[in-house]
Amino acid sequence: MDDVSRLRADLNRSSLGKLANDDQVKPILSEFYGSLVRNVEQLQEAIGLNLDELLSIPNGEFALAVFPNNTGRAEVERQRDEEENSERVNVRIQGPAIAVLLDAGEEIASVQILLQRMDQEASKNMVHEEKTIDRLTLHRYQNPNRRDQRFGYFLDDSVIVACTDPDFLELLADKWLGRLPEAKTMADNRRFTQIMARCVGTEGERPQVTFYADPMGIIRQFTPRNAGTSMFLAMLPALGLDGIQGVGGSWIVSPPDFDAISHFHILLGSPRRELLALLRPKSGSTTPEQWVPDTVAGYSTINWDLAATLQGIERLYDQFRGEDAFEQEIVQRFGRQFDIDLRQDVLDNLEGRITLLQGFVRPIRINSGSNVYAVRLKNPQTFEDKVLPKILDRIEDRTNVQLEAIGPIKAHVVEVGRRLPEDSAIRRPEICIAMIDDYVVVSDSRYMMQQLAGCLNGTAGPLVDSLEFQLISDRITAQLQGQECAGLSFARPEESLQLFYELARDPKNRERLRQVADNNPVFQALLSALEKHELPPFAVISKYLAPSGSYLVDEETGLHTTSFTLRRE
Repeated sequence: MDDVSRLRADLNRSSLGKLANDDQVKPILSEFYGSLVRNVEQLQEAIGLNLDELLSIPNGEFALAVFPNNTGRAEVERQRDEEENSERVNVRIQGPAIAVLLDAGEEIASVQILLQRMDQEASKNMVHEEKTIDRLTLHRYQNPNRRDQRFGYFLDDSVIVACTDPDFLELLADKWLGRLPEAKTMADNRRFTQIMARCVGTEGERPQVTFYADPMGIIRQFTPRNAGTSMFLAMLPALGLDGIQGVGGSWIVSPPDFDAISHFHILLGSPRRELLALLRPKSGSTTPEQWVPDTVAGYSTINWDLAATLQGIERLYDQFRGEDAFEQEIVQRFGRQFDIDLRQDVLDNLEGRITLLQGFVRPIRINSGSNVYAVRLKNPQTFEDKVLPKILDRIEDRTNVQLEAIGPIKAHVVEVGRRLPEDSAIRRPEICIAMIDDYVVVSDSRYMMQQLAGCLNGTAGPLVDSLEFQLISDRITAQLQGQECAGLSFARPEESLQLFYELARDPKNRERLRQVADNNPVFQALLSALEKHELPPFAVISKYLAPSGSYLVDEETGLHTTSFTLRRE
């Protein structure tokens, strides 16, 4: 985090910040927070600070880093198996060092209280040593009986730097004082700079939060050394996973015209081999299908080169299982069980576009969230005539399947589980399978199928024509500068929030919350806030919420996703 104080200020300017300061919402949140502080009073007894004082400490930069250990220290464990007359050897490489940097600003006095309380506790079973390097005093704590129990820290004005490896802390102190001018920093890491160059704002705004990781380096550092893990580590390059050169991202709060923007980038080597060759998003249309209604809470679609991915899966499977293993063990076995040619009738019929819709079944229940999955086919008639009936026959062997007309949609409905009472807190899943245009569509509720039917018969408008979606689409188009993306998503956060709003208003759910709140300070605080203050009308909350969107692009350097939320003025 570049500056925690600035991040707090930017969050207050965001939609959530404005919502939290609304005259009808603020009393509820204040009661919740105040009750939470009171419910964790034991925290002050343990560390000398209450929750509010603890959360107020970060004021400037806050950073967390995991460093590979290059000191070469290792421990060898030998385990003798007398029955087999053999010996098992485990080599423990010194684990990575974890370091934290925190600028407390004017709250450095609170840090001093924490350190004093920590010193009192640590001195009971640890040896405390001090070492002076220039203007810094390094504090080192070591358990003489447990080599892995140690840490250290130093203070410089309002900044504290702590590390799990006191030896590594000395190196950090030298770098902090500028005594190692030849030492490289993250700015010298080409992979880091390459990722961060893709993670700035639309107009070059500096992110408030950034992160970077070397996945392969983390795996190598955290994996213990023995015969089994050595084989695992040796397989990673063979599987092409060493091509994951880095991952990183950023979070930008309250930039111009947006509530927030986030980036995530996977840096991949070229060419992509083995498992990474299976990652085959492709550019294509992401315009919502005409049967997608404007009432959905969320819409996601992606274009994928499924043929190339499936060929890669078959090649890898045969590589490990033997020649033609995929054909014999997967394709032919599937054909014998379902009397379906998996390759010709299913796999070769996949066009490559997959769409996911999200909505909430009314009346609101705990599991009101409902999904619709749609897969586009090259030849939908072949699938409807040759594949779907055989799949339904197998389902009918286990449960009841009914053909229902839901508006213009003919859906095969499979009711899962036992019938529930009308006033049940949970809903019974209803698997609906239908063919719509070039898609096979599967939903877990009749309600969502009814929404699709309403769009088809004209009683509900299509999502593609809604103003909210057009705003998101226009922003994405502007960012892509005429190019097509591989995937796109659209969401209305007020739909998800309304689910929790309705659940919070339900007296039955209040009683359930009371039953589980006894030993949970967060639930206790939430219950106290809900009982002392009445929730405002949902319109008071929803007026602060704006739609959000994201898109995925497959670039020369890897995969990149950008997510954003519009600002509600």
